[in-house]
Amino acid sequence: MQELLFLEEKIFSLPGRGQVTFEAMQVKDRALDYPHRHFKSIHIAGTNGKGTVATKVAAGLQHAGYRVGLFTSPHLFTYRERIQINGEMIPESAVETLLAEVYDPELSFFDVLTSMAFLYFRNESVDFAVIEAGIGGRFDATNVIIPVLSIITSIGYDHLEQLGPTLEEVAEEKGGIIKPHVPCLVGPTAAPFFPNAPTILREPFFELENRSLAKQALKMLSIDSEAGLDTKTPFRFEKRGNILFDTAHNPSAFWRLKEALEIHYPGQTFLFFLAFSKSKDWISCVEIIRPIATSIQMVRVDHPRLRQSYPGFTNVEPQAISQGVVAGSFYLLSYFFDPKNTRGVGAIDPSVVTDSPLLI
Repeated sequence: MQELLFLEEKIFSLPGRGQVTFEAMQVKDRALDYPHRHFKSIHIAGTNGKGTVATKVAAGLQHAGYRVGLFTSPHLFTYRERIQINGEMIPESAVETLLAEVYDPELSFFDVLTSMAFLYFRNESVDFAVIEAGIGGRFDATNVIIPVLSIITSIGYDHLEQLGPTLEEVAEEKGGIIKPHVPCLVGPTAAPFFPNAPTILREPFFELENRSLAKQALKMLSIDSEAGLDTKTPFRFEKRGNILFDTAHNPSAFWRLKEALEIHYPGQTFLFFLAFSKSKDWISCVEIIRPIATSIQMVRVDHPRLRQSYPGFTNVEPQAISQGVVAGSFYLLSYFFDPKNTRGVGAIDPSVVTDSPLLI
């Protein structure tokens, strides 16, 4: 256990990611003898929806009788959530063994976890691994794989400082996961940028659209079944008690959140409680939901990646929230559901899910 804690401390001190670390990732991948070549992979990129689609595709493959690895990001409570086989997190014993093998100071935190996932999936003899890209695609650590299917869920404005100021540049970066002779499936907002790839019709509710995309992906993998497609990804338009939680964190996702609220609660207005990472276009997100807002308040959560100042808006402590819509950042959601947090709504029972209307 002490060795594991020591290794964890080292990886959490690693830098971010980008082209430089991708080159180091390629070197590391070669040194590990390309572990991802021992299983079939499905590679998923996109501005929004990729985690949900990845979860549904993995569930569909599992229901079809396959042993399935799943690599997603970010995590809420522990980085082990990111690496799963058939819905079970990688155990600490495997982490301790594999971290010692993959740690490299030239890699980023994300690179190390990607390498660990590939080794774990190889060692556990998975049939398929569903791999969610991190940021972008072209220089993402996951892009060392040659998948049997590539999926681009959506194209929208996010991570512009890394991917470029225009949607065309964002699409070019995310389209970097497309490989020669590998089929590719794209979502409706990505379709204009990839006219030769098959797509699906746009759905009025993003959960239906993600479901349709996963269903089509499974068909392309010769699995004509809807089993697993209703698998839910936590905190995607999820109501617990009188609070609705959503992972919307960029303008594209806030448009879909607004549409979903208008569909499920027609004619209502809502109390919004938001917090954003420092790099996010929070002003655009706020303007999108303003027409359906009774009020918009910013949540004060002490996290190094969260913005602490929102000029013109009232700050509220999270324990004061008892009803409304909470969105804007994974870091905000993790605060509410952290088992170690016993203050106010932070101690909300995650098993309590109601279908009652939102209080406004």
